[in-house]
Amino acid sequence: MPISISSLPGADKIAKKTGAVVIANGEAINLLRDAGVNEVQLFLVAGGERIPLFTKNDRKSAADGEIPIADGPPGMPARPNHSRAVMSVHVWRSLHALMPGSGHHDIPEEIDTGTVYKGEATPYTCTLDITMGMKYGLLRNKENIPPEQTDDGMKSFAEYISDRKNNVFSHYDGGQLAYNFLLGPEQTVFWNGHLGGYEGIIKSIEPTPDVAILTIAGRANLNGRPYDGSAAQFATNQIRWLSQPKKVIWALHDEGAIKPYRVNTAAATAMVHAQTSSTVEELEFGLAKPLF
Repeated sequence: MPISISSLPGADKIAKKTGAVVIANGEAINLLRDAGVNEVQLFLVAGGERIPLFTKNDRKSAADGEIPIADGPPGMPARPNHSRAVMSVHVWRSLHALMPGSGHHDIPEEIDTGTVYKGEATPYTCTLDITMGMKYGLLRNKENIPPEQTDDGMKSFAEYISDRKNNVFSHYDGGQLAYNFLLGPEQTVFWNGHLGGYEGIIKSIEPTPDVAILTIAGRANLNGRPYDGSAAQFATNQIRWLSQPKKVIWALHDEGAIKPYRVNTAAATAMVHAQTSSTVEELEFGLAKPLF
């Protein structure tokens, strides 16, 4: 269960209920450990790792000494030998998206992926602004916004973030990661959890994915700098750098409780279809579809 910090809420409950292994950065792993997830299930990564993945039965059999196990130092929890892997995941460094404008007051109700952004609010605009905005802005909405200006969405969000025991998350993303899942021949899935990344890394990813799940929200972050252009242009470039996967699926564009309430993906979809050989597949909420 690879995760990013924005998808962290609920991960502790899933891990404890199912026994799933969690692959994540140090910030997420520390939070999940504090939430009571078993240490055996926690894989701390930072980018560059290649990890074999096993069935739950094989993980149990390895712990019980019934099948060959991987080499490791004394005291390391037993893991199956790599020869029993049913799939694998490669972890890559990535970047958190930036937000349009110079602050939270500039965030629109809807982000259009065709809107072109240029320049920087300051010469130092970067993801530290996101971290500070999360800590002192978004997570303090209840203190910062007068009750008469608070709508139902803001109220529900404020209630959610005030219960940090049940809703585990952080104001700091811990360093964004992207994941390339190798399921089999012509069955590779790349997931980038934010609209950002390092061009050199994205271009070097092998095997190139057959399916790419790409976040399309916010202002793109290229190599740690605000991207001059639209989300549609960045996504199209990212798809080219990934050697134009057969299928692309947008992510993080669903309806939200606070601004931006939604993301209009039409421009991004149109540009991808016009300028690449990839096909964007639109998904419906609650309806499962095969990846391949």
